[in-house]
Amino acid sequence: MNFRSCRHLCVLVLQAGLLTPLSAVSATELPVVNVPRWEMHEFTVRSQAQVENPFRDAALVGEFVSPLGKTNVLHGFYDGAETWRLRFAPDQEGEWKYLLRGEGVEVLQRGRLRCTAPRGHGFIRIHPENPYAFAYEDGTPFFPMGDTCYGLYDDSPITPQLRAEYLATRRKQRFNFVRMSVGHSEARAATNSSFWAWGGTSRQPDFDRFNPEFFRGFDALLRDMRSRGMKVELLLLNFYRRPFTDTNVWTPARERLWLRYLISRYAAFDNIFLWTLANEYETRPDGTYRLDFPADVDWAKATARFIKTNDPYRHLVTTHPVISATRRGNTPRAPYDPPWRIGDFFGEDDAMDVLSQQTGAHGDGTVWDEKLQCWTGDSAELVASIQADRRFRKPVLNSESGYEYLRGHPTEKKQVHHTDKVRRSAWRIVCAGGYFAAGFHGTIGHSDVWNRIDAPNHYTFVVKDEGAAAQLAALHVFFSALPFWRMQPFPGVTGDAVALAEPGRVYVVYLRRGGATRVDLSATRSPLVARWFNPRSGVFGAELAVRGGEITKFDAPDTLDWALLIK
Repeated sequence: MNFRSCRHLCVLVLQAGLLTPLSAVSATELPVVNVPRWEMHEFTVRSQAQVENPFRDAALVGEFVSPLGKTNVLHGFYDGAETWRLRFAPDQEGEWKYLLRGEGVEVLQRGRLRCTAPRGHGFIRIHPENPYAFAYEDGTPFFPMGDTCYGLYDDSPITPQLRAEYLATRRKQRFNFVRMSVGHSEARAATNSSFWAWGGTSRQPDFDRFNPEFFRGFDALLRDMRSRGMKVELLLLNFYRRPFTDTNVWTPARERLWLRYLISRYAAFDNIFLWTLANEYETRPDGTYRLDFPADVDWAKATARFIKTNDPYRHLVTTHPVISATRRGNTPRAPYDPPWRIGDFFGEDDAMDVLSQQTGAHGDGTVWDEKLQCWTGDSAELVASIQADRRFRKPVLNSESGYEYLRGHPTEKKQVHHTDKVRRSAWRIVCAGGYFAAGFHGTIGHSDVWNRIDAPNHYTFVVKDEGAAAQLAALHVFFSALPFWRMQPFPGVTGDAVALAEPGRVYVVYLRRGGATRVDLSATRSPLVARWFNPRSGVFGAELAVRGGEITKFDAPDTLDWALLIK
C-alpha cells in the first residue's frame, strides 16, 4: 500500500472508531503545554525515517481530541536532519488530548494540551451575517486592504532591511495583507541554494524532495508578518516559473506533494488570509496566456477541493484570473461580453470561497498618457464587474485593478497607472460592494523577472510611491469607522455616483468627478448629518443637517472626486 492510500485508510479507520483510544496507547508521555486559543504550537520530534524519501513516503500524524470529544487528524512535515514538526492551533478552550505517531518513521508520543483564553481574534472567515464580508473567528469584522509584493521573500533586490522597511511602511499605511508567491525568483535560487525550494540544486533538481533551509526562511518571514499584524494572500503555484511550467517534470503527483507540504507547514498560521491557487491560473500548464477550456477551470475547481480536503483550518480559497468567463476567445486580448466577470466559472463552486477579479486597468474610459507614462481615466465597467459577480453571494476581491506608476522608472511595458486612477478605482470597488488589493511600481517585487523580459530597462525595489498609499490609508480609516460589514450597494442615488449603505442608518456616496447627486433617504424619518470627505487629503468638511424621509440633492464642492457620508 502506498503512503497516500495508507494515510487515507488511517483517517477512515479513525473516523469509524476502530483505532485504539488514546488513553490505551502505550507511548512516551509529554509534558502538558499551554496554548492560547487559535494560536499555533509547534511539536518537534527527532527520529530517523524508515523510507528512502521522507518528504514523500513518510509522515508525522497528530490525533487531537478536543474538550468536547471530537477527534482532529493533522499532518506534520519533515524538516530535514531527522527532524519532524507538526503545527497545531486549538479552536476550543479546555484540555485536549493528543497522540503523535509516525508513518514510515518511528514516533509514538502522547500528551495533553491546555487551550487557554485567546490573545487574538483567530482565523479569517466569511462573515456569519453577510456572505460578502469577512470576519475573524471571534466575530470581529475584517476589512481587507492588500498590497502586492510577489517576491517579498526571494526577489533578488529585496534585502532583509528593505523587507522590514516595506512591511513597517505598509502597516502604517493601513494595508493588512500582502499578495506574495512561494519560490518566486529563479535568479536568486541560481546563486544562493537557500532560495531553492526543492531537493538538489536549480541545475540538478530533485522535485520529489524539498529544501528545508528555504522553508525555514519562509517560516521566519511569516512569523515576522504575523507579529506586525500583516496577513498573507499566498499564491501557491507560479505558472510563470520553472518547474511549474515544465510539463515534463511538473506532474500532478508532484503538484499534490507540493501543495500538501505547503498546507501542512503553513495552515496553522492564523495570518494566512487566502490560499490563491495561482496568479493568472489560465497560464497553466506551460506558462502561456491561454485559457484551455474546460481543462483550466476544471483544474482550478479540483485543486480548490484538494486544498479544502487537506487544510484542517479551512482557510479561504480563491484563484486569480485574467480572462473573463464570458470570453469569445482563449487569450486576455480576446473579446468578451461585458462586463468582465468570473463568477460564471467559480460562483457555484463550494470550494472557491472568494471571487477574485482582475479588471479596471484598461478598456473603455482609460487613456495612456504619453507624457506621464501611465494610464489615466477610469474603467467604464469596473463597478459593473463587481455587481455581476456579487450575484453568487460571495466576497468579490479585485486584486489587480492597476499598479501605481513611479516617475522616472520603467513602465512594465505600459502596465502602470496614475495616482488619481488608482484612488478612484479603489473607492468605486468598495462602494460597489467589493474589496481590493493595490500595488505600487516600486514594491511589486518581481525585479528579477522584468530585468530579463524588459531589458535593458532596470527594475529594482524601492519603498516609495506617488501618493496613492496615503490616500488608500485614508479610505481604510474612513470605512473602518463605519459598520462596513452590514453595508450593501445602494441603488438609490443619481448621477455619476456609486453608493454603499445600511439604509436608514449610514450612506456613503462616491462621486468620481464631483457634480450633483440625489440620495433616497426615505428609509428613515430621523434627522441625519452629512459631511463631504476629500479622498485626496483624507479631510472631512463641515457637518450639514439633513432631513430623512425624502430624496435629497447634494452638490459636491468641485469637479474632483468626493465621498459623501450621511449618518
